[in-house]
Amino acid sequence: MDQAIHQDRRMKWRPGHLAAAAALWLAACAAAPPGTQPVHTFPEIEARQTFSVGYRQISDRYLEKLSVRSLAIEGIKGLNAIDPEFSIAERGEDIVIRSGSRDVRQWPAPGAGDADAWSRLTVDAIAAARRHSPGLGAAATELLYESVFEGSISLLDSFSRYSGAEKAKRNRERRSGFGGIGIRFSAKPEGAHITEVFDGAPAARAMLLQGDIITHVDGQSLADIPRQRIAKLIKGAVGSTVELRFMRAKGAEPIEISIRRARIIAPTVYLKQEGGVLFARIKGFNKRTSKQLSGLLAPVLKHRRDSIRGIVLDLRSNPGGLLSQAVKVADLFLGDGRIVSTKGRHPASLHAYNAHATEVARDLPMVVLINGRSASASEIVAAALQDHERALVIGSASFGKGTVQTVIALPNKGELILTWSRFITPSGYVLNGLGVPPYICTSVLSGTVPEMVDATVSNAPNLTRMLERWRGSAKGGLAEKKRLKSICPASDQRADFDGRIAEYLIANRDAYQRVLSLSPTIASAEKP
Repeated sequence: MDQAIHQDRRMKWRPGHLAAAAALWLAACAAAPPGTQPVHTFPEIEARQTFSVGYRQISDRYLEKLSVRSLAIEGIKGLNAIDPEFSIAERGEDIVIRSGSRDVRQWPAPGAGDADAWSRLTVDAIAAARRHSPGLGAAATELLYESVFEGSISLLDSFSRYSGAEKAKRNRERRSGFGGIGIRFSAKPEGAHITEVFDGAPAARAMLLQGDIITHVDGQSLADIPRQRIAKLIKGAVGSTVELRFMRAKGAEPIEISIRRARIIAPTVYLKQEGGVLFARIKGFNKRTSKQLSGLLAPVLKHRRDSIRGIVLDLRSNPGGLLSQAVKVADLFLGDGRIVSTKGRHPASLHAYNAHATEVARDLPMVVLINGRSASASEIVAAALQDHERALVIGSASFGKGTVQTVIALPNKGELILTWSRFITPSGYVLNGLGVPPYICTSVLSGTVPEMVDATVSNAPNLTRMLERWRGSAKGGLAEKKRLKSICPASDQRADFDGRIAEYLIANRDAYQRVLSLSPTIASAEKP
């Protein structure tokens, strides 16, 4: 299974984290007396399997060692988010669940690492609590799963999280594709307003255009329907057909067409040429990002090579994605050397990724644009190209999300996204909490483009020292990382002058080389 490196963050669990959802259940059944039958059945066999897999995988794979016992106890505590009267206590060698001041049930505690036994205890605790708690008795199965896993994950970092079956399905579609027609749209009162048609997708072959308004799907009106519901109607099995009615413009005559769905992986790369500069914007890293980028670059570099003076890779506000794709994108522009290493507690998390001498456009200058929302996979690419002096990095310090998540499928069709390793740049620094430093910091400098470049070169000794300290930051603590990041504060902006600086440096090779020479030489990590 591929590894995902996600920027997506969630609030850490605390008592009351699920209060809004829980309140609905409590309000619906507040009058039910203790001991009544639960409103919803709970799939106990599936739940035992699900909690067993979850507890075991977290204990085995998470970046820091955690016992199954601690994960299960925190998970059971999570039910308090549904019913604040519910609690769990450790009494000697026993585990006790309570409702208010009253004991409900007591069990002997299993061995600290016995995932099967702790999963059985978790399910037994849920069953007993549901017979005594109106709120828990009325709670839907997914809310119970979510409460337990949010409790367990409260012990983990902010990038580890649980997704229920529906959200896990959407996550898989984002990573690996889905059956659809290949459009992006916004929901309007009259229907789905198409904002993008993917090249080569069924919608493009059917001549749908940006600006068209889909009013009906399989005969069902889309008027005033939420976007997520519209997406569900348009998606379907690969190879199946969907009937659409759309308008070319608001108020125009409706057009009806039938489209055969195909596997859709959303485009993440957008290429444009401005003068002699190729701008490649990468919005994320899914399974086709590197293939899409190389596919867009190849014909331009083959047929219009003489007109191209340089390449700009725009990674601003790119939140990340698949580790394998970050490696492949960096590999496109590097002839050899380390791209990134990953290191965690589990043996399978230890990897070293190297370039394979497939470098494209090796004679062209290259600039990478980053900002404070460039994270994870985008930071891998920026750091690798910077460390090997293949590209100048311009913008602000990046986000500093330097951990890798592995995706664990669960028997209930949900998934755990679990932090299991950190990645290390070719020059040896850990990106987590730090990020990538730009050569030219546009969140601090001001003035004209030549003035900003001259100011950077004039500040060469300080810049070189800063880069050396950045690369030696593993020896410092959190305070040192904060101090380094404050030198070029992270900015969320995608300022136009970032691109203008890139164009200026590509057009002025002397200036490009002067800035590039400011980087301290690194000793790349040894190949395995």
